[in-house]
Amino acid sequence: MKQEDLRIRKVVQVLKEDPSRTVPELAHGCQISESRLSHLFKREVGTNLKNYRLDCRLQVAAGLLLSTGTSIKAIAYTAGYQHASSFVRAFRTRFGFSPASYRSEHATKSG
Repeated sequence: MKQEDLRIRKVVQVLKEDPSRTVPELAHGCQISESRLSHLFKREVGTNLKNYRLDCRLQVAAGLLLSTGTSIKAIAYTAGYQHASSFVRAFRTRFGFSPASYRSEHATKSG
């Protein structure tokens, strides 16, 4: 049975609560280097830390798009993006819709 690394469990929890945290911040919180954290994360979780973090950020953003009327720019900042254009590009790549289209498409289906 594989020994679970508690530092990685902590990183997963932190990212679920605040996906805007950066890899350097996460590594500092664990008191290990970024490269060591990335290696351990990949071994424990089975996916790359940066991709996992990106997915967490976009999931939070998707939830905000559907549950609030907050502007897309504000949601981008909340999800840890400095530029709305970067957020829109990443969101479209992940979900196949722009954030505005995602909001209107899903609001129509649930309403």
